[in-house]
Amino acid sequence: MPQRVQVRLDVPFNCRSREEDVSVEKCLDSFVEANAFGLKESSCYKCAQGQRIRNLIARS
Repeated sequence: MPQRVQVRLDVPFNCRSREEDVSVEKCLDSFVEANAFGLKESSCYKCAQGQRIRNLIARS
């Protein structure tokens, strides 16, 4: 049975796209918003880090 990963939303990490520290929660919000509304000018649009975080949270 696969082990579930606990993701804390308040933990900051270095975002490569924004070149700054952001919380997991802010990353997820920005990633989902940019992709849901097709905001292609956003640095979060189709971001690989944002996609990984979204997948981790979906599995937890």
